[in-house]
Amino acid sequence: MILPRFDVLVPNSVDEAFAMLSRYAEKGIRILAGGTDLLVDLRRPIIPAAIPSCEGCARHKSGSIRSTVDCGWWESDSSRESDRALLTKVQDSIHKYPEYIISLHKLKELRGIAVNEKVNLRVGAMTTITDIERSGIIREKWTALAEGADSLGSPLVRNRGTIGGNIANARPAADTFIPSVALGGVLDIHSEKGSRKVPVDSFASAPGETVMEKGEMITGIEYPAPPEFSGSAYYKLANRKALEICNVGVAVWIALEKPGGPVTDIRVALGAVGPTPILAESVKEVLVGKKPEDANIKKAAKAAREDATPIDDHRGSAWYRSMMVELVTDRMIRLAVERVGGKV
Repeated sequence: MILPRFDVLVPNSVDEAFAMLSRYAEKGIRILAGGTDLLVDLRRPIIPAAIPSCEGCARHKSGSIRSTVDCGWWESDSSRESDRALLTKVQDSIHKYPEYIISLHKLKELRGIAVNEKVNLRVGAMTTITDIERSGIIREKWTALAEGADSLGSPLVRNRGTIGGNIANARPAADTFIPSVALGGVLDIHSEKGSRKVPVDSFASAPGETVMEKGEMITGIEYPAPPEFSGSAYYKLANRKALEICNVGVAVWIALEKPGGPVTDIRVALGAVGPTPILAESVKEVLVGKKPEDANIKKAAKAAREDATPIDDHRGSAWYRSMMVELVTDRMIRLAVERVGGKV
């Protein structure tokens, strides 16, 4: 793996990290939590995304040649440099790399899983996916989040990766992002200037883009206490069981008046079928106030399918993804209802 040059900063406190983010914001800075996504983002591609075309020069006399080096360099002093150095210059002109990386590995206060006096769950941003996967309280009360952790990457990735990093990357297929939307998670975002809370479902603005501003950092995620007779479920549909990005991810949280009674609230989050995770609001319109019976669940699953906006790519067609949204949503609603103690 070829990485660009950067300096690593290691803060000893959260306040020092905020100060570093503010001080170096204009020079380009990235946060290193687990590093499982960051190193992939930073690596230089062997072949640039855009290869320039030469219409004719001393090196390419015939012209109409696509070259990984800027032909003008061959006629200057840089012609004495190696091909690798020239290729690096082209790649750096295409990709904007940060000058500084802030490693948060010393900030233990950003780790941990706790339930507060309101019975809300708080997970520190630096909490590893493995810690979430192994948490008994999360698996019991916020089951969809534990199931998202189960399906993320591999044991090695889960041991290093963090929930804050997984959400901050704003990938529409992120395995803890999708359940966090369904569970009504709220992000704690801090900077030198202060703090604010942002609902997870409004955090991403585009693939890899978020509402975070320069100098800000996620410090934790809070999930509301699950009411009585509520349950959740998450399923990742992928081409293989490990180290794979999902084709479709569906997380469901549902609350019933009582086991077998009508639905009082439901949140269905869809992943990998839009530029950001989608909160399928149409499902709520179909199911709330009605019993989770077979016909109603089928209507709700179709409504989720209509809310999805999938595209064709190498992992599957838009048509296939659309059909799978309906199928998986149907199954996850039924599973969530069963976990509440209801029957379908």
